[in-house]
Amino acid sequence: MDTSEQPLDPRRRETHPERIEIGGEILLRNDVQAKQLGCSERSVNRGDKDGAPFVFIGGIKYRPEKRYAAFILNRVQEGKPRSPKRKQRHAIQK
Repeated sequence: MDTSEQPLDPRRRETHPERIEIGGEILLRNDVQAKQLGCSERSVNRGDKDGAPFVFIGGIKYRPEKRYAAFILNRVQEGKPRSPKRKQRHAIQK
């Protein structure tokens, strides 16, 4: 009985393509998108509740490359620099 090489389960995401092109739109597999951004897949999934674009194809989550990049750029927050605190003068009570 040779168990050195087991065939991959066809349901695993590694058996599905990393990139799919549909109608001129390039879709990246969710784990590949996370790797490109340098974060975990869980961090990428956090944006789903805020409306991050994704689609399931064959039970695997894919994200449109350009629309997801636009979504990330729209989430960038910009703030005004804080003004330096002024010293408060305390009145000396007698």
